[in-house]
Amino acid sequence: MSTPEPPGVQNERTALAWVRTALGLVVCALLAGRLAVVRQQGWAVGAALAAAVLAVGVLGWSHDRYRRGARRPGVHPVPALVLTLAVVAVGLLGLTLVVL
Repeated sequence: MSTPEPPGVQNERTALAWVRTALGLVVCALLAGRLAVVRQQGWAVGAALAAAVLAVGVLGWSHDRYRRGARRPGVHPVPALVLTLAVVAVGLLGLTLVVL
């Protein structure tokens, strides 16, 4: 029989997962910026800026979500879905940068 987890652990793990996602986006932004410099492509700068802005947004949203969850637990699927779709879009843009 396992011991039950203390309250708030799930909320903390979710927040940490979003922070890891934001850090991954920062790395993507840096790599896209490097590609923009090496290949002299202007649109790669846009991809780097989009990834950086999204990383800041994910960090801010994660912090806000963690605070709201600590006060009043509940499920908020729409913001998570929007951020997930934005992260996937930036990932596909990065993949396009690498392939071209």
